[in-house]
Amino acid sequence: MKDESVADLIKDLGSRLAAVSEEFTARASRVVDQRAEDATSPISEEMLVARAKEILAHRKLRRRFLPGELFHEPAWDMLVALFVSHRDHRPTNVKALVAMADAPVTTSQRWIEHLHKLKLIDRVNDPTDRRRIEISLSAAGYDAVAGYLTAIARR
Repeated sequence: MKDESVADLIKDLGSRLAAVSEEFTARASRVVDQRAEDATSPISEEMLVARAKEILAHRKLRRRFLPGELFHEPAWDMLVALFVSHRDHRPTNVKALVAMADAPVTTSQRWIEHLHKLKLIDRVNDPTDRRRIEISLSAAGYDAVAGYLTAIARR
């Protein structure tokens, strides 16, 4: 009789463990399905622009607490700022872009030239003032920054 009660306890324990296992498997499956859905669901341009603005704000905030030379990436600052202005269809002139990059003019101009050679930005002479050059993200530049922002939004 004692052996029967031990056997019954083991059967009961086995069925309870099986039920717990099934529950964990079902929950894990739901998590995987949700992640797969999140990875394929589109992220709006509005959300990407909000993320880009957040990145710019964080970069400026760091300068309040730490020396600016520790975080000197004028090309990245320019690309993110141009991404934000792209949504508003606002052309950005070189002077404004240099100010956004928070870098010396000559350094910024070298980066603008390099970004143009990499085909990440487009440069167009301002039709109303030939001395001004308007800068915007190229299609490839837009896709690259949007791809990066999408990837971090999905993490």
